[in-house]
Amino acid sequence: MGRGRGQSGRARGRRPKSAWRADSLGPRRRDPAAPGDPHRRRAQATVSGPASRDRVSRVVDLTIARTLSLAGRRAGEKPAVICGDRVLSHGALADAAARLAGALQAFGLGKGDRLGVVLPNCPEYVAIALACARSSIVMVPLNYRFTAEEHATQLSDCGARLLIYGEIFGETVREVARRVAGLGTVCVGTAVAADLGSLDEILARNAPAGPADVSETDVFYLGYTSGTTGHPKGAMVTHRNRCLAYHYWALEFGIRDNDVVLHAGPFHHTAPFTFVLTQLFMGGTVVILEHFSASDVLAAIERHRVTWGFLVPYMLDRLVHAGAELKQHDLSSLRMIVSGASPLPTVTKEAVLDLLPGIGLHEFYGATEAGVITNLRPEDQRRKTRCVGRPVFDTEIEIRDEAGRPLPPGETGDIWMRGPTVFSGYFDAPDKTAAAFDGEWCTIGDVGRLDDEGYLYILDRRKDLIKSGGVNVFPIEIEEVLLAVPGIADVAAIGVPDPTWGEAVHAVVVANGDRPLADADVVAACRARLAGYKVPKSIEFRSALPRNANGKVLKRTLRQDFVDRMRTDMPV
Repeated sequence: MGRGRGQSGRARGRRPKSAWRADSLGPRRRDPAAPGDPHRRRAQATVSGPASRDRVSRVVDLTIARTLSLAGRRAGEKPAVICGDRVLSHGALADAAARLAGALQAFGLGKGDRLGVVLPNCPEYVAIALACARSSIVMVPLNYRFTAEEHATQLSDCGARLLIYGEIFGETVREVARRVAGLGTVCVGTAVAADLGSLDEILARNAPAGPADVSETDVFYLGYTSGTTGHPKGAMVTHRNRCLAYHYWALEFGIRDNDVVLHAGPFHHTAPFTFVLTQLFMGGTVVILEHFSASDVLAAIERHRVTWGFLVPYMLDRLVHAGAELKQHDLSSLRMIVSGASPLPTVTKEAVLDLLPGIGLHEFYGATEAGVITNLRPEDQRRKTRCVGRPVFDTEIEIRDEAGRPLPPGETGDIWMRGPTVFSGYFDAPDKTAAAFDGEWCTIGDVGRLDDEGYLYILDRRKDLIKSGGVNVFPIEIEEVLLAVPGIADVAAIGVPDPTWGEAVHAVVVANGDRPLADADVVAACRARLAGYKVPKSIEFRSALPRNANGKVLKRTLRQDFVDRMRTDMPV
C-alpha cells in the first residue's frame, strides 16, 4: 500500500524476510467470546432443538467483512479513501485488506486473537480494520499519544499477540516490546531488526485470504475508554453491533453513497473511525487528514468537494476563529457538520450557525461503549439550548436515581440506555461489567435529564460532579457562563478539597488576550448568573487546558495538579 504520510525518519537494520514466522508470537489468551468464557458477549444467542438449528443455519450473520465487501462491490473503482496525494479505490482497499488477512492468518493469528494498532490517520488503518474483520481477529486501537508504559498496560490487559505501528512511533514501540512478552511488531514504513517485517513486505508476498469463520457475535474491536476518569477499560464491540450502527447512523444523519466525508480526528477514538466505516458501508468516499488544522480542513473541503464532516467542538472553535480565511474558501459542497465527543459550547454553536447558515449542524451524545446514543438535529439547534437531542434509531434512554428508580421528565439522575449498539461488556473485567449493566440496560456514569419531549440534556459525568456542602454543582453550568465572557477562550470548572465544604469550585481559565482579565472579572460574571454556592472560590489562569487527542479536557489532571500544589505549599 505504500508508506503512510506523517511517518518520519529512517530506521536501520531491516529484518530479513525469513523472520516473518508464526513461532515468534507469544501464547494465546482465551478468546473473549469463546464458549465457556465467563466474559462471553452478553447478547450471545442460545438455541436448541432441530427446528432452531435449522432456522439458525439459514440466517445470514451481520459481519463487518460481508457488509463492507458488498458495499465495495457496488462502488467498484470509485475512490474509497483519499489521504494527501494517495487515492485507494474500493476495489484496491478490498484487495489490500484480503492480502493482509492472508498474512495475519499465515502468521498464526486467528479467531479472537488481539492485534494492537498505533498509527497516525492513514489508509493502512482502514485496511487493517477490514483485514481483522475478515479473519475475526480483534482490533485494538491505541492512542498514539500514550507513553510506552500506557501502551504496555493496554496490550498486556488484552493479551495482544501483534502490534502494527507507524514508523514515527518506532522508539516508543521498541520500549513497549521490551515490556510485553511475546509481542510481535510490524512496521508501516521501514522495519528494523526487532520487527517481524514491514507492512509492504507482508502484502507483497501473501495471497488474498479466503472466507474465514466469522460470526456476528464475534468481537470486532476492543475500544479502550479514554481514561479521563481513571484506568482505561476495554469495551467489547461485536460485528453485529457495528453493522447495525452503520445502518442507524446512515439513517440518522442522511449519509449517502455520493457523499464525501472529511475526517481529521484520530482514528483510535470510536466516533471518527466508525463514521469512516459508515461512509464506506454506504459506498462513499472518505478524505483523511493526518492531523487537524483549520487551514487544512478548509482547503480539503474545497479541493475534494467534501459534503460532510465530523468535527469535535475544539475543531469547530478553531474554524470559527479562522475568521477571514474561512470566507476565502469555496465551501458550497458542504451540507452537514456532525459534532460530538464533548459538549459543544453554546457560544461556539451560535457562531457556527451564523457563519455557515446553509449547513445542517448535528450534535450527538455518544460513548465508546454505545456509539451514537442521541442526536440533536439541525431544526432543533436554536430551540433546545444545551441539549443533545433524542435517542437515535432502536435506542432507549431512561433517567434513574441512585437507587435505580426511574425518574420523571425534568428530574436529574443517572443516564441509562438500552439498544443493540450497546457494548457487550468490559474485557476480562466482570466486576466493571456488572457495575455498568442492569439486565439489558447500561450506564456509563453520565448524569442528565429528559424534557417533556424526550430530549436529553447532559449535565456532567458523575465523577466530575462537585459536591460542595452536600449540594451537587454541575461544572458545565459554570463553564457555559464563563465561556460567554469577553476575553475568555477556554475554561474548566473542577472540585478541589476544601476543609469547610468538602469540595469547593475551582475555575481554570484560558484568556484569549483580547482584554486584561482578573479573578474579580471571573467571579463577577458568575455572581451575575449563578447561585452563590456555584461561584468559584478560587481562580487559576493557564495558557492552555490539558486535553486528550479527541479534545476532551483532562479534569483529573487539573485536580491532581491542584492537589500537588497544595502539598508543596504546606508548611513542613
